Amino acid sequence: MTYRIGIDIGTTSLKAVLFDEARRILGKAEVPYATEHPQEGFSEQDPEGIRKAFDDVLGELLATFDPSRVESLSFSGAMHSLILLDGEGRALTPSILWSDNRALPQVEEFKAQGEALGLYERTGTPVHPMSPFFKLRWFWANTDLQGKTAMAADIKGYLLYPLLNQWVMDYSVASATGLFNLHTLAWDPWAMERAGITGDKLPLAVEGSRGLPVTNRAFLQRWGFPEHLLLYPGASDGALANLGSGALGSGEATITVGTSGAVRMTVDQPFLDPLGRTFCYYLSPGRYVVGGAVNNGGNILPWLADLLGLSREELFSRIPPCLSEVLPGASGLVFLPWLHGERAPYWDGGLSASFVGLRPQHGPEELLRAALEGVLFNLRQVLELLQEVAGPATRITLTGGFLENPQMAQLLADVLGRELEVADAKESSCLGAILLGEKAGSSKALDLKPKILRPSRNRKVYDGLYEDYSRLARVFLSWQQEKNREKK
Repeated sequence: MTYRIGIDIGTTSLKAVLFDEARRILGKAEVPYATEHPQEGFSEQDPEGIRKAFDDVLGELLATFDPSRVESLSFSGAMHSLILLDGEGRALTPSILWSDNRALPQVEEFKAQGEALGLYERTGTPVHPMSPFFKLRWFWANTDLQGKTAMAADIKGYLLYPLLNQWVMDYSVASATGLFNLHTLAWDPWAMERAGITGDKLPLAVEGSRGLPVTNRAFLQRWGFPEHLLLYPGASDGALANLGSGALGSGEATITVGTSGAVRMTVDQPFLDPLGRTFCYYLSPGRYVVGGAVNNGGNILPWLADLLGLSREELFSRIPPCLSEVLPGASGLVFLPWLHGERAPYWDGGLSASFVGLRPQHGPEELLRAALEGVLFNLRQVLELLQEVAGPATRITLTGGFLENPQMAQLLADVLGRELEVADAKESSCLGAILLGEKAGSSKALDLKPKILRPSRNRKVYDGLYEDYSRLARVFLSWQQEKNREKK
């Protein structure tokens, strides 16, 4: 028997899953890490801490399995991270995350220059502070690092460099940088010039299904891996979730909610919205993932726990009774969930969250229910936007830890008013990485048996509540954007 290991470098943890030849899960390990917010709008992580997490999950996973039987390591990773490095490969910056909004002034400046749509049309990356394109412009405008930077990498590349002795980035993650031409699958000279960087300071862009030999013999010997071990750079976590859940056909959508969230469809050629409101990222030859990502998903809950003076465990334990006992609409309380700014459907990092309609009778349970409903109302807006530009979703599959709670999945079915499939593919991003490395057509070869969820009688209630939410969102969006213009 031989093994394959899928590794997902997520926003809050690094996970490794060991699969056998039939792609059955034999073991898994996960190590969390922290995100720091040293200033308002900053979201950073220690890249060395994530490298240590990589070592820790391998140690835990391989403690009970023979490492000499491992044939490959396949990687999945969160998009939009950026680490600047010197000529010795030392990090000059922390890992700057997708949720970092420091580059908002650079985004507004670029929009004023009238080149925003041109950047989107080349790269498929929406114009937003999440993009490494704008993170680079922020660093060049606010630090002296431009002359010291020898390489601009992502967190996945940071982990792979010691194993390969070269800087690489898979096409999928590259296509989310705002620097990579989606049509030529190469670093874009026009975008690089405007980002103030040259091609020699960017990693080698490679097909994610390309098996790369591990050149670091010390790494192989340390863990007992065979000399023929192959490393597959893989793709972004969102794109691989589509592959791992089998949602690859025309009109098949995947909704993923973990720390953040996304609504995605897989298409066979680059698909761009004339108004630049959806992303389009590469997955594999003839496959692109189009959709919208949101900044605010499960990350709302730790904030709300702190706000209410509860431990996170206490808040999570209140979700089932809250959804059973508090009626839809949370007694008139509405939550606009833009706590960390927002990507889709507005692509405005300057937005902020609001509870609307707060009254003395509202307690922790109402705040919790309103927060959960607000996150899902926002996802309904993204789904409607995606269907507007890419056609109707004929099938919707759910993935992500936030929706593993059956009551949360049922709440989403009610909010959307749609039949949903809860993916039977566990650890879909890690499985997608394995499938990509094997060049497998899809995970449907696994004979997945999804659970079908149908809307309850609350569907009509939520249609009305969603209309209320949408009207409030438009009003607050206009008000906040006007206030932000006045600040300038």
